[in-house]
Amino acid sequence: MANALAASASPYLRQHADNPVDWLPWSPAAFAEARRRQVPVLVSIGYATCHWCHVMAHESFEDAEIAAWMNDRLVCIKVDREEQPEVDAIYMDAVQALTGHGGWPLNAFCDHDGRPFYACTYLPRDQWRRLVGHLHQLWLDDHGRVEDACRQLTAHLKSEETTDPGPLPEDLWDRFGESLVRTFDSHDPGWVWSSDRAPKFPPSQLLNLIPGLGRPGWTEQAESVLEAMQDAGIHDRVGGGFHRYSVDRQWRVPHFEKMLYDNAQLITAFARWGTALGRADFVRTAINAGDYLLRDLRIEENGALVGYATAEDADDPDGEGSFYAWSPQQLKEVLGDADGVRVGREWDVKPGHRELGRSGHWEPVPSHIPHPRGADLAKLAPGGDVQRLRASWEDLLPRLRVARDRRPRPIRDGKILTDQNSLALEAFAVLGRVTGLARFTGAAAELADVLLSRHTLSGLIRLPGRPAVITDYGHLVMALPAAFDLLGDPRLIDAAEAIADEAVARLRADDGGFFMAPADRSDLIRRSREQTDNAWPAGQNALALGLARLWNLTGNTRWKSLAEGVIESSAAIVERAPTACATLLAAHRLLQRGPLTAVVAGADLLPVVRRSTDPHLAIVPNTVDRPWHCLEGRRDLPPQVLICLNDACLLPAHTAGELAVRLAQLPA
Repeated sequence: MANALAASASPYLRQHADNPVDWLPWSPAAFAEARRRQVPVLVSIGYATCHWCHVMAHESFEDAEIAAWMNDRLVCIKVDREEQPEVDAIYMDAVQALTGHGGWPLNAFCDHDGRPFYACTYLPRDQWRRLVGHLHQLWLDDHGRVEDACRQLTAHLKSEETTDPGPLPEDLWDRFGESLVRTFDSHDPGWVWSSDRAPKFPPSQLLNLIPGLGRPGWTEQAESVLEAMQDAGIHDRVGGGFHRYSVDRQWRVPHFEKMLYDNAQLITAFARWGTALGRADFVRTAINAGDYLLRDLRIEENGALVGYATAEDADDPDGEGSFYAWSPQQLKEVLGDADGVRVGREWDVKPGHRELGRSGHWEPVPSHIPHPRGADLAKLAPGGDVQRLRASWEDLLPRLRVARDRRPRPIRDGKILTDQNSLALEAFAVLGRVTGLARFTGAAAELADVLLSRHTLSGLIRLPGRPAVITDYGHLVMALPAAFDLLGDPRLIDAAEAIADEAVARLRADDGGFFMAPADRSDLIRRSREQTDNAWPAGQNALALGLARLWNLTGNTRWKSLAEGVIESSAAIVERAPTACATLLAAHRLLQRGPLTAVVAGADLLPVVRRSTDPHLAIVPNTVDRPWHCLEGRRDLPPQVLICLNDACLLPAHTAGELAVRLAQLPA
């Protein structure tokens, strides 16, 4: 019999609807039931494509004995972290405070007010059973100890509600550079804190910050990271796009989830860097990832776009990673003997066999994961031309995709989240600009309309029926000016300003920073703050960058003042961990550099200037009917591009050649 999750809109909650655990959704009624029964509350948090969430569900939550054990001793609540990040943030901080690490599934044991007294992530079945029994007995026999733990942990969590604002350190960029050097793995390029250099995560925000800094050494590091990821197993070479992270140092064996937020940010990075460095392979990687979004994550209703899905699962029916793996024989069957052998050699694909992992599930075969950086491409490439070798694979990919599509595919989480779709909007906008391909320009225009429709009369929404949180506001305000640079539609800026005003009214803190959720959430024990970037830009940091972009474009100093408030509220964390605040530093760099605009008169040079990779350059057709500072006195210009930094303008550019010269004259 289904439990109370059966009618949920969340794919993750519906995955647990047939568990014998008496799950309830997050609600005051669930806590009231625990108070009535005088038992503790389990808040169990995960998401639909989470591998270890699936493992714990199979081992424990689908087990009738374990479920009965839990039902007798707990009121059990299930939360989709992507639907309710404001809930997840509280208990993630709790588990990190208690154990020093975090992750999902996240299991927090709480009192009737939602105050946690213990939290953990994945545990095997027998350990989980013992823990539930121990905590239940502690609740009965030593409730004072439980109360003390609740009080102390909640006090710690609430201490993060306030900050100590101030200026950023004068040696900010020295600290930033030192952090890059300290964490850089030169052997298998990537930035990682752990001593064994694994696992490795895509450093998306760093890759999107460094192009605007003009530091050659940092540029070299970034290029090597992009190349390492592109030529490694973390890159879905056949289908396009990237997996969540690599479990090893070499980027070879990924955790096979494919997330919209990762791919959107990496599209932006590869497109910009590929254009700036003249790396055609990087641009192809961005295009292939963009096509992956259009082909595999696009969701329509009645033939019209409603948005892009959140993720594809790590698991599939034939075992984790089997959908993405290619044995040497499989390559030959699809490509023929000659091309199959050649590609297998160039992708470092070798014979191997599957093994059962510690969770009892089949593990991927590392040697079946395409990993070109494991081969000596310079020796294998005719004439040593590695770029030509990489390009030669492109014509083979459609045949491999057709064959792969016959395999059982991992499930897709069809939630359409405002924040993640906003990152996709910026990705399509940048792709449309640097490639000139109509399908990406069209995708940006179409998705912009979808996102604008989410700003309803009652406010911005995260999902139908769920109000927006700070990442929704921040990512959308950041993305709309980026879309304007491609589309030239001033409605996008009007909307960004209205959404920014709403964020200020609902979420701004007294210190200039922003809370995740509004003040009227009586079901939360804390109004969380998100100051450091994660796999996605921190919401308030993205908002700061969006506000800086609005100021850059419109000249409205209110937006600059609000962006500065966010930056000053985060000064302490920036001083300690500057590379964890890359999105905020992008906002700071734009404010530091000053307004940078290209006013374009006439249509001929508009596509040319849009191919600029300067992340701070606002591109403004002089036909836009808005009272922006950059357009004052420039509505009747003859055909030209006028580039201005602060109040100084370069000579007008009348040809593509002159425009290239002007852009090269801009200081970093």
